[in-house]
Amino acid sequence: MFLPALVVLLVVRAFLHHTFSPQFAEAVPWSIGAVTVVFRSDLWIRILAHSFLSWTYFVLQAYLCLALLTTLHRSNTEPDSITRSVRSELGLVARWPWGLALIPFLGAMALLWLAVSPALVSAGLTPARIPGFHSVQQALVVALGGLTALKWPMVGLCLLRFFLDHVYLGSMPFWDYAHGTGGRLCAWLGWLPLKWGRVDFTPLAAAGVYWSLGYFLQGGMPRLFLRLPL
Repeated sequence: MFLPALVVLLVVRAFLHHTFSPQFAEAVPWSIGAVTVVFRSDLWIRILAHSFLSWTYFVLQAYLCLALLTTLHRSNTEPDSITRSVRSELGLVARWPWGLALIPFLGAMALLWLAVSPALVSAGLTPARIPGFHSVQQALVVALGGLTALKWPMVGLCLLRFFLDHVYLGSMPFWDYAHGTGGRLCAWLGWLPLKWGRVDFTPLAAAGVYWSLGYFLQGGMPRLFLRLPL
């Protein structure tokens, strides 16, 4: 029942865009990290494609974040309930060596671009490709741009770590999981003298690093995409 209901929701979403803003020919963006494709809401087929494509990319981003979480907790011999749920959702991918769990979802982003880019070019939504490896290079840059989806979860978990270090919100699985995950994300900065009394600023420093990396990717990937082919 879930899949038919999802299809209906996506069609209804496109219908609402198409119905309530045709007089404005609203530009509806589909941002995939390295490139933003703009669909006109007054063209039914295009806004319907936008609805399905944006949802598909959102799901890939969500699973990429889950892959990051299972990577961070890979060494847990006695996983908590949240870790078990994440591993169950990812299946065999959760057992892959460190970092490799991200690859299937980055690869899926690249394949998604390879699948839809010919239609986008023929519709005039993206520039024409140059024969050769141009499309492959575009797909690789799109996959790298997908890493920007990890910025806010990583920054948020580091900030939660800092907050939970100084404010007790009770013993709940989510707070314990967020505190432990944030600690893993900022552990690599533990050698820096960032403690002042009882206050540890390491999570804030880590959040700043992850935000800066995400900001660089968000700005750098579109510029690299426009310079292709290399």
